[in-house]
Amino acid sequence: MIKKKKRFKIQDSRFKSLLETYNLQLATLFLLFTVLSSCSPPPGTRGTQPNVKVGEPAFPFTLNLTNGSTVTLDTFKDKPLVITFMSSWCPCSNDSAPVFKEVYNKYHPQGVEFLMLGIQDKERKFKKFLDKQNFPFPAGFDDGDNIALTYGVNAPPTTFFITRDGKIKSAFYGRILEADKLSKWVEEIV
Repeated sequence: MIKKKKRFKIQDSRFKSLLETYNLQLATLFLLFTVLSSCSPPPGTRGTQPNVKVGEPAFPFTLNLTNGSTVTLDTFKDKPLVITFMSSWCPCSNDSAPVFKEVYNKYHPQGVEFLMLGIQDKERKFKKFLDKQNFPFPAGFDDGDNIALTYGVNAPPTTFFITRDGKIKSAFYGRILEADKLSKWVEEIV
């Protein structure tokens, strides 16, 4: 009788271990799916619009840049502006980085300004992200995500396209992998 109980306990122990491993794998898959799907809009859409109204004036802000200087929305007065909110940990931000650099190099000579804000991140990790990606345009860390909250940004990457007269032309939430797609939206504000 004792042998049966020991044998049953061994089987029970193996079952518990198998169940724990299965639960851990399931939780990992769920987390991976959540992270990867959270930054990609449905195919054929422009993504979920943040909580701002297209056509309304962009919200004023003051941002300390990583190079030590400070910018405000007025710094970009009378210039088309692309503001993007990104994070070092976000796969979609990392995937979009080369496209932003390419489109910046194309449109900056035409007077289009780009500005990146680091959100939902640790400042030192965001600075490492900037160094690794070598962005050619200014960037700052949105300490406390205050500017992001003002603009209704819930997650990175989120991008706003602001006209010369300071109005929000459009906004996009999600990964941008094609320069032509980003260029099309920039063309709307040139």
